[in-house]
Amino acid sequence: MQITKEQWAEVEANLSSAWGVVELEIDGYKINLRVAREKSLKYVVMIYVNGVMDGKWLSPDSDADETKRFFRKISKYALKPKARAELIKIYGGKRCPKADLARFNQQYSYFSPVWSNVKDMRRHFVKNNQSIEVVHIGYEPC
Repeated sequence: MQITKEQWAEVEANLSSAWGVVELEIDGYKINLRVAREKSLKYVVMIYVNGVMDGKWLSPDSDADETKRFFRKISKYALKPKARAELIKIYGGKRCPKADLARFNQQYSYFSPVWSNVKDMRRHFVKNNQSIEVVHIGYEPC
């Protein structure tokens, strides 16, 4: 069963406020989405799968099912653009061996349990999962 547009709107509204909490059932996994403070004035959505956040899921060579279903892949260059440009300038653009150019443009990637945009998270969940259901929105009363 898929989640409705109204339910997604309610989920997004709850996660757009500070300290929002949503619990989803996605393909048999219990997913907890919690708004957490990343920097002094920046809030992000943290993902917990079955109540835990396991560090092995963040590795780029992880074969875990949870990695590709729920986490955001981030790719970055090993060198900043300014440093790459300086190295190419030093070694010469056309004269620079292709092996050095490949080394200068080397990238690395990892997975992150942090989403800064709820709509991107939603798109990723819908694309990589079959069944998404809302279990609970907001905090449960004591």
